[in-house]
Amino acid sequence: MNKLENDFLIIETSKAGAELTRIFSKALNKEILWNGDSKYWGRHSPILFPIVGRLKDNETIIDNNVYNMTQHGFARDMNFNLVDTADNSISYKLTSNEDTKKYYPYSFELIITYKLINNNVNIYWEVKNTDSNDIYFSIGAHPAFNIQSNVEDYYLKFNSRNNIENISLKGPFNDKYTKVDTLDRLDLSNDVFKNDAIIYTNIDEISLKSKKEDYFINVSFKDFPLVGIWSPYYKDTNTIAPFICIEPWYGLCDNINSDKIFKNKAFINKLKSQDTFNASYSISIEQK
Repeated sequence: MNKLENDFLIIETSKAGAELTRIFSKALNKEILWNGDSKYWGRHSPILFPIVGRLKDNETIIDNNVYNMTQHGFARDMNFNLVDTADNSISYKLTSNEDTKKYYPYSFELIITYKLINNNVNIYWEVKNTDSNDIYFSIGAHPAFNIQSNVEDYYLKFNSRNNIENISLKGPFNDKYTKVDTLDRLDLSNDVFKNDAIIYTNIDEISLKSKKEDYFINVSFKDFPLVGIWSPYYKDTNTIAPFICIEPWYGLCDNINSDKIFKNKAFINKLKSQDTFNASYSISIEQK
């Protein structure tokens, strides 16, 4: 693990998946990020690339060839190279190779940077197209935040743009798009996640707040097309895991009626040869 620290926070990151594995608040003396207990979910904040969600039959068609990829892509399970460190930042890079091309034929570089600024963890993504042709990809975040008490004590506050839609799931695939007139607050409960993740378009910021705590977690992702909100749901006990994921995405799972052609996926990103895609989001711990 690699550690960054300032007067407010300690964070840890790993070369395995370039994953953020810890956020500790000094002021609160609390662990903010999920600890990765595999009893519930063995990850902390994986990078989703080059797909978000699941492919129909775990396969996709690129340039008339069929490729197999499991949910959320391969980047989260690959070792990145540590390429840059400073007092308040660290960067990792994954370069396409023989292994990645078994799943995804394009040449690329994926650079993930974490930077500590006061009470904020800023996360930067850079996708470089090193291929001779256009490439297509999705990328997403999946941080999980601890909840300290019953889920009913928590709610989400939204800062949104116009034309919000809720995208419902049928199994692991997207199905219906429903217009949402206003979205300010969502009270959480165990059955909120009965149908898997809640997905919205055109949200800029979500705060995870407790009715019993004097602090909250804010996730800011201005201009991202999508966000997913998730916790694993256990039908037998009508409970969820002790964490909530707030997941800014540039990409989406396959549609229930997908033709499996990769470049036809909803919210897919197209990048010209030698061009670079950049996006960033931030996590902060704020006092009420």
